[in-house]
Amino acid sequence: MIIVGGTYTEICFEPIWENIFGSGFRAVSLLLEKDNSEEVIFHTCADSEVRAHLNYYEKIYPNLSIQCTEIFKSPEFRYDHPLKTPSISPRPDLFSEVDIQLDVKGQNVLAFGLLEASFKIEAEKVVYDPQSPANPKTFTSTGSNANQLTYVVNYSEAKKIAGSDDLSVIKDFFFEKENCFALIIKMGAQGALLFESIKNPPTKIPVYRTNKVWPIGSGDVFSAYFALNWFEGQDLLKSANLASMATALYCNSKDLSIYNKLNSFSFPELIVQEVPNGQIYLAGPFFTFSERWLINEIWNILKGLGLKVFSPFHDVGHGKANDVVVKDLEGLDESEIVFAVIDGLDSGTLFEVGYAVSQGKKVIAFVQNEGEESLKMLEGSGCIIEKDLTTAIYKTYWSLETH
Repeated sequence: MIIVGGTYTEICFEPIWENIFGSGFRAVSLLLEKDNSEEVIFHTCADSEVRAHLNYYEKIYPNLSIQCTEIFKSPEFRYDHPLKTPSISPRPDLFSEVDIQLDVKGQNVLAFGLLEASFKIEAEKVVYDPQSPANPKTFTSTGSNANQLTYVVNYSEAKKIAGSDDLSVIKDFFFEKENCFALIIKMGAQGALLFESIKNPPTKIPVYRTNKVWPIGSGDVFSAYFALNWFEGQDLLKSANLASMATALYCNSKDLSIYNKLNSFSFPELIVQEVPNGQIYLAGPFFTFSERWLINEIWNILKGLGLKVFSPFHDVGHGKANDVVVKDLEGLDESEIVFAVIDGLDSGTLFEVGYAVSQGKKVIAFVQNEGEESLKMLEGSGCIIEKDLTTAIYKTYWSLETH
């Protein structure tokens, strides 16, 4: 199997994470974890530091062959948190003047878009993941050819490439203009859509309700595991379903040792037909810069998922009790779920949680720094308590969907 893709440093501020992966090398690592006998050829670019990291893996895995093109600086992706758009260093536009093309020929190729290079591929089967919501390149624009081409794109990439947000128009573009064999559109928390032909409606690929959610690299795992199974002869639907299950295992653990765990897979399936339309009440203090930053960050994430949010900070603001309390309580009454930031044990937030619980509303409590004794009432009244922000966000979405 041939893999084409980037090898990048990934740094996350919260939760703390620093590793060398990137789409290409994460796919390589996943494949090596499954099987250390099949030959893996990896085409990538790297500076001297990242190349030394790759050399180590090439020495310990005799079936791994790395075709590495040297560049001046390998990109670093820095995340404030996993749901935040990363900052990239060096700036992506600095790579636009770099004239590097990776020429690849083979039977089965998994190709990811790269910041620092282009590619030209000639292959029997190709799985292509553009990996660029801002400026995705089409497979045909690279001059590449495949007898059977499967696109794996997220919805934002698909809209950019096709120039439309209409799924029917998007489908027609990929099958007619890109001559693809199959198309998978990843829809975030709603799962994915598999189009096996231009004539038939898509098949829904489910997501799974995991205990934890680590999304950095999850798309890489999906594409890699789909390619692995499709190249080995599995049909498109089974390959996509296995890819979704593998992605759930990775998101729950950050672990790429997935293959043997599929036999004991137990996460419940969740098929989301449409974005939930129930309202979320965003409770939490907003008296200091750090508190306002966090509330605003959560508000942006929830809104970015297409959810309806009532936020006292954004929708009411500061004011006297007679001015704000009635409006806040009206927002609570009209909401189905409460997302509460508990750290600091703000009296207003705790009142809002108690009010919501008394009405039978579900509460997701995000808390990192309070002890067990302080959380006893929340735990005992059925609130979902999470220390990880991303997990809390996803559990809010899933709870709203099944409410």
